[in-house]
Amino acid sequence: IPVCCDEKFSLDIKRLEEKLKISRDKIYEKFFNKEFFCYMTGFIAGMPFLGDLEIELRAKRLETPRVKVPKGSVGLTEQFANVYTFESPGGWNIIGNTPSVIFDSSKESNPNLINPGDVITFEQITKDQYNNYNE
Repeated sequence: IPVCCDEKFSLDIKRLEEKLKISRDKIYEKFFNKEFFCYMTGFIAGMPFLGDLEIELRAKRLETPRVKVPKGSVGLTEQFANVYTFESPGGWNIIGNTPSVIFDSSKESNPNLINPGDVITFEQITKDQYNNYNE
């Protein structure tokens, strides 16, 4: 799953650096060199709950959740990572955004790009790659 970690998208990277006491480069290195298992989808339609994060990346939710988290945001909390499939309120630590459509309700037989039991990886992309995705 492609993820752009440009400043525009990595809303909580500074918070994570402070809380985890490691650099953003180390956070991204650990995150992007990991296979994730999809335990379930839900809370928001198609939102994957992906685990398990390395101990060094585990952080609590935001003290005050955001009213709006942009669609495609990639977040971390405790042992899980997720992708917000719709704009919604949320309290996860946002480290990037994917241009991929993770949930598409028009695909009635299988609207989820990521399903329970899947093993996935994330790939870091540039802002230009993000902007040109699906063109």
